[in-house]
Amino acid sequence: MVLRRDGFGGSRFYPENGEITVLCTYINTGYRYVIIRYLDLPFSYRLINRDGILLLEEQVCEFLLNEVTKIDEGYYDDPQLAKKITALMK
Repeated sequence: MVLRRDGFGGSRFYPENGEITVLCTYINTGYRYVIIRYLDLPFSYRLINRDGILLLEEQVCEFLLNEVTKIDEGYYDDPQLAKKITALMK
């Protein structure tokens, strides 16, 4: 487990090499945000600004770069789910 910023205003422990998936994306104030989920832990979410993908640790960066076309096209857009997850994590 490693301590990482969670994007929701704090830090959390995440599996170092855990499997991740894109849960949803949404746009706020002109920026696209990505919420990823670590599948190894329940309620383990992380909020990432699309523009900051290249600043992330290697595993997450590589995963998201493989998904970036879908992310940019809005394939994962779900503002209602994003709002629920954001409220849950704050």
